[in-house]
Amino acid sequence: MKDTSSSLRGQTLVDRVVQRIGQDIVSQRFRPGVALPNETEWCEQLGISRSVLREGLRVLVSKNLITIRSRLGGRVRERSEWNLLDPDILSWHGHGEDQDVFAAELFELRRTIEPAAAGLAAARIADEQLVELRNAYEAMARAGEDTVLFFEPDGRFHRTILGAVGNSLFLALAQTVMVALEITLRMALDAPKGQQQSLPLHEAVLVALERRAPEEASAAMLRLVDASERDVAEARAARAGKVKLEVARLRRAAGGRVR
Repeated sequence: MKDTSSSLRGQTLVDRVVQRIGQDIVSQRFRPGVALPNETEWCEQLGISRSVLREGLRVLVSKNLITIRSRLGGRVRERSEWNLLDPDILSWHGHGEDQDVFAAELFELRRTIEPAAAGLAAARIADEQLVELRNAYEAMARAGEDTVLFFEPDGRFHRTILGAVGNSLFLALAQTVMVALEITLRMALDAPKGQQQSLPLHEAVLVALERRAPEEASAAMLRLVDASERDVAEARAARAGKVKLEVARLRRAAGGRVR
């Protein structure tokens, strides 16, 4: 299994079991239709009690990842049956192998929801939410190219807009959208042009909301999401280039024996 210790801090033991098994399923260590380990094997592997394991498996059943039948044990369900909009499953996909396809799907989701949310928010946003939005923008500006400091206010900026819509169905989607946003923001943290290049795009969204101009806000958010997708592509290309350079260096150091 992957070492996920850094992301497990603060979680209950059941949460940790759900995340460990869930990530293994999403990463296709356990493929659809394949029988899962039995209770004794799980408990030995994870060092947990049967009661903790059973509670964790019930959570995975509720997410439509697995089925459990008497005397047949657990099996992974077909991917088409998974609750793919579940925030946990989205997050686990962020650790998967085919990140290019996953990133494209995330941006399709963001491109569908966020511009519409910005347009609706422009007509409904409260004055205090506009203050929070500007505070988040100014915090991003102060962060410079410190990606750690930039990340939190960037997420707060988008979360404030989603919250300003005031639609209960949008609110139900908000957690899913925020997970998608968080994953794509993390993917773009190594963008060669840095984070500050996105400030004018964020400011355009902010100004449109302050003007309470729905069409302007929607168009500005679409430009921001499109730019974020380009940042992710450039960041992934830059990381791939670094890997190739490191492999080439190792080959030279090993006399060409590294493959």
